[in-house]
Amino acid sequence: MRRSWAVPLLVLIMALTLSGCLFRSPDDLYRQPEKSPGYEQLNGAIRAVRTGLEAEFSVRVEDVTIMAGDNTASIQLQDLDGDGLRESAVTFFRVPGIEKPIKIYIFTQIDEEYVVTGVVEGEGSAIYAIDYAQLTGAGRRELAVNWQISTGAYQLGVYTLDDADLPGEDMDGEQALASLRAMSRADLMGTERLLTRCSVASDGSSGCRLLDMDKDGRVEVLVTRMDAGGPSSQVEVYGWEDGAMASLGITDLSAGVNAINRIRTNYLAGGYNQPALYVTSTLAEGGRVIDVVAWLGGRLTNVSMGPEGISRELLQGYTEVSPSDINRDMVAELPSPYQLPSYGESSSSNFWLIDWAQYDDRGNRNHVLTTYHNASDGWYLTIPESWRDQITISRNDQVTGRREVVFSHWLGEEREPEPFLSIYRMASSRTADLEEDGWMVLREEENITYAALFHRDGWSSGLDEMDLLERFDTIKRSWYNE
Repeated sequence: MRRSWAVPLLVLIMALTLSGCLFRSPDDLYRQPEKSPGYEQLNGAIRAVRTGLEAEFSVRVEDVTIMAGDNTASIQLQDLDGDGLRESAVTFFRVPGIEKPIKIYIFTQIDEEYVVTGVVEGEGSAIYAIDYAQLTGAGRRELAVNWQISTGAYQLGVYTLDDADLPGEDMDGEQALASLRAMSRADLMGTERLLTRCSVASDGSSGCRLLDMDKDGRVEVLVTRMDAGGPSSQVEVYGWEDGAMASLGITDLSAGVNAINRIRTNYLAGGYNQPALYVTSTLAEGGRVIDVVAWLGGRLTNVSMGPEGISRELLQGYTEVSPSDINRDMVAELPSPYQLPSYGESSSSNFWLIDWAQYDDRGNRNHVLTTYHNASDGWYLTIPESWRDQITISRNDQVTGRREVVFSHWLGEEREPEPFLSIYRMASSRTADLEEDGWMVLREEENITYAALFHRDGWSSGLDEMDLLERFDTIKRSWYNE
């Protein structure tokens, strides 16, 4: 008898003691989440600044667009003093019709209030990108702002926030608040340490990068500048030296660049995690070129530069590839495509293999691996070195819903190549009997299946099914969009 009511009673007790949505009214369920008191205090402080600017300049204050980079929010919470807490909020205003219309305000939380503790002003129609980093080695983090002056014209400014006479740590909250409220915008103004021309790549990446290039524990500022009509484009590095931002070095990019396409950071190979800048550009006569810039031997160096003033990393004919960490070792590999031979009127005349190479921290270029990339079908295959000069590739898309790439043994221009391997991309609904027909499934993703088939009596390629599984992979979208 006891067991007959013990379980229902336990369930009832648990239900009565639990708090949650089962015991909330319908009005509570559909109510918007309550905002924290800190959120309301910050919004109130921002509204007060906006209202003050509108009264001062007799115009309607606008919001500022941040166009690129990792920090694009209209209000950004930042740890500017490096204590591990994001105690500062950074927001952005534009006051039309004045000399420096863009105002960046830094608010800091003291007790339960937010108060202005720093201001940065600049020219332009928008902010292209903004970053925060410890550039001086002491005090608060600096702001690196890429101002968009007009379409196609940008300036990189660096600003320190330590020069204002802010309240000391010996003050209590009320004293500090009273002192800060009494300070004018001029009192809180950040100091401009650097203002220089800066380029932007066509894929939207900023020409400014913050990296510890010389590994001294302080971050340096790398600025890329394209000079389409001049003798050369350049990368210049600035760092903190003798109490000021100074140029620490400059190096040329490839001659003849008329557009910068992509700017990315990564490392060089070796044991020192040496940062490097990878700049992909278009040359005036066509083709693309990749410059690799790093700090080697105590100076900024274009480690990829060839003897004729153009990088050795030149892409012609097949240009839709970019530096990628193809072998997942945290170091960028650079592509060097080469075209495969074709037989007769074969459609294989536009198939390429890609040699991938790394630069190491001594400036040496080292071959890493070779791949065939099928961008249209979304996969790639790592090619054995024993296949070099031994294969050609063709397509067979005659079967509806199935796309086939055929690898064949190259026997010379006078003899028809012999197929030895096919890789297929097809709808998963068509794969029911694959294994019975001798096919092997390489990968299944959503509604797509990738499969392979070794041709009977084909060339002995040195690969078995396990090797093929290890060498096959799908192309990551970020390789083309980052």
